[in-house]
Amino acid sequence: MSLTIIKNCLSVLCLAMSATAIAVDIAPAVAANQIAHHPEVVAHLNGTPVHKLTLEVLTQMAQLENPKTVRADILDNILSNRLLAEDAREKFAEEELQASRRVAFEPDVMLDNQLSGYLRTVYRKDLETAISKLPGGRLDALIQEHGKLDEDQLNAVFGARNRIMLDYSLNPTQQTAATHVLVLRSNFAAASSISLYAVFRRQNVQGRVEFFNRNRDFIRQQAQLYLANLYVLDWARQRFGESALSDLRRALQEKNSVQAVMSLHGIGADTDSESRLLNQLAAEVKPKEVQAYFHSHKEEFKRIVSVKARHIRLDNEEQARQVSELAHQGANFASLAKQYSTAPDAQQGGDMGLIAHRGQLSWLEQLAYMQEPGKVSPPIRTAVAPNETAHWEIVLVEKRNDGYQDPASETVRYLASRAIAQEKAIRQLSSLQAQLRKSAKIEINQAALLN
Repeated sequence: MSLTIIKNCLSVLCLAMSATAIAVDIAPAVAANQIAHHPEVVAHLNGTPVHKLTLEVLTQMAQLENPKTVRADILDNILSNRLLAEDAREKFAEEELQASRRVAFEPDVMLDNQLSGYLRTVYRKDLETAISKLPGGRLDALIQEHGKLDEDQLNAVFGARNRIMLDYSLNPTQQTAATHVLVLRSNFAAASSISLYAVFRRQNVQGRVEFFNRNRDFIRQQAQLYLANLYVLDWARQRFGESALSDLRRALQEKNSVQAVMSLHGIGADTDSESRLLNQLAAEVKPKEVQAYFHSHKEEFKRIVSVKARHIRLDNEEQARQVSELAHQGANFASLAKQYSTAPDAQQGGDMGLIAHRGQLSWLEQLAYMQEPGKVSPPIRTAVAPNETAHWEIVLVEKRNDGYQDPASETVRYLASRAIAQEKAIRQLSSLQAQLRKSAKIEINQAALLN
């Protein structure tokens, strides 16, 4: 990514962090008094409350990375994320804002895990106190029964063993069967009965593989983790209330959505990352824009035109290390090649000549292009087939000639158009953020920011 793009990315990110002043200016002076009698509410955004729990948890989590983080900045991020996430839901398909479900966790599962993880981190001592009051002082005390998970039950869900598997998911019939298989029963109301399906759907692809492999210890462990998550969420619900917990969950979901939106706009993503938005903007880039970008960012299109190099080929690794050490100690490389190299060009001092950058380079020529001029490479084993004899190569690039990509080439067109698309997308996002903030009705409870 170019320096220009990085600066633009930072500008967008800083916008969300610096808009606190905007929020305070927009909210009339009386706004704080309007919500001051709701001490558990720190702000209203277009009439919807932001709860103190949300601000407290996200502030403490941010302070783990940066102790200087202040509440006002986090509140402003919450408000900005809420506005941007609402706008994104209207403009982008759901799958564009979520990771692939075939390999990742289901969105609601990922969110529940994130929510309980944040709560455990912030309220660790309080949770430990609550758990200490359980019989035996352990969550395990809630468990009344472990399911048998016998082979017939698992076969009914996952099919016969030793099948070639291309997809580790369950069809509707398998899902129904899995709901009737007990993994864990507890005297905790929120998890009185945990089925195989309830645990299975909370897995990513690696976890699902373990289920299909009938790893019973893993299945029971995952059920206990699910029980622990449910306990944490129930504890938080009783302490802070359903509304506050739902608001925190919503804020985490909006944070995830905004991260996806940032990626779709090229922030934190490579120029060749797949994005419908970037693809569309790149397709609209004109040839004159590509040429202008090339001339103002020539260093991004720098390339090696040719190298002048020598090499030493040896038949075993030990001798290669010894010769490499001599070269590093300052022995003449050409003389070492004449004395030790087994390559046909040994008597020419291993001279590879001037290697021009052409369509197809040999393995050894590619190796030379990878080396820094004037530095002897370590011994590198040749890439050969299993039944071929390997050698070890030591390479010294004596001179490297740099140049630039052809400005009319497809490579320049592709890279420049993607970079220009990123810059345009980032400017669009920055403008959108400012517009959303300007049209929003934001009320801040200033007293809540001080507690």
